Amino acid sequence: MATTRRKVKVIGTETYIKQDTGEIAEMQVVKIEERDANFHKLWLGHILQSIDLIGNQKTKLAFWILDNLDSENKITMTYRQMAKKSNMSYQTVYRTMNALIESNFLTKINAGAYRVNPDVLFKGGKENRLNVLLQYRNEKSEV
Repeated sequence: MATTRRKVKVIGTETYIKQDTGEIAEMQVVKIEERDANFHKLWLGHILQSIDLIGNQKTKLAFWILDNLDSENKITMTYRQMAKKSNMSYQTVYRTMNALIESNFLTKINAGAYRVNPDVLFKGGKENRLNVLLQYRNEKSEV
């Protein structure tokens, strides 16, 4: 399964001057970009509204976590803080977080800090995602 793909974009024609002869030539210019592949765009707000209507508490907490991540895919708060801010019971947070850790959805960095797997969800560009993915894998191997 490919994680990047190439996109060829035609820019148009440009005039170039050959340095050694001074010859002028019109050339077709294309730009090749590396882009993420096998990813879907989703609008988290809409999904959260739908899940709120049909989902159970564990699912709602998972989406609440996704909605409260920082730019490095981290959520930094204790289970008690999550329970209070998400309006869920401590027991629900405890069970859900353990299930999410076991399923490789997220990993525990330290007490009160967790990182969501960037292969699951990441908001940002390819290079930033790869940096966070390396951090995630290092943290996962330390557990």
